[in-house]
Amino acid sequence: MRATSIAKVLVCLVFVVSAAGRLGAQAAPANETATQFYTRFLAAFQKATKMEQVLPFMSAARVKEYNEMAAEQKGGMLELVKMMAATNVKVTRETAAGTGATLTVTGVDSMEKKPQYGTVKLVKEGGAWKISEESWTNVKP
Repeated sequence: MRATSIAKVLVCLVFVVSAAGRLGAQAAPANETATQFYTRFLAAFQKATKMEQVLPFMSAARVKEYNEMAAEQKGGMLELVKMMAATNVKVTRETAAGTGATLTVTGVDSMEKKPQYGTVKLVKEGGAWKISEESWTNVKP
């Protein structure tokens, strides 16, 4: 199992989870902001029981990356992502960026219970927000 592939998937999927339709969530509003999308994603992530429920929130590039992983790498991925995901996540800033947006977020490390600081890059694909990148650190910006 390649560490770089796993790391990329984990970074991209740390807060990613759930097909809105499969979890009974409502469809995205026509004028949904990046922050509203990410908040909707976080709620769905908490309810997700399998990675396929997360993929509709991901950019096409991230879905392709996941689909190219070996089956043994995919097994247990959701549990691992949930275990490593920050809790009490809040969007502190939304910045428009070309055809997408960048969110500045804060949260709490679920294992060490220490503050975490993140950046989430979103893109518009087919008129809908998608998560293209997500990174977290314990170093305050």
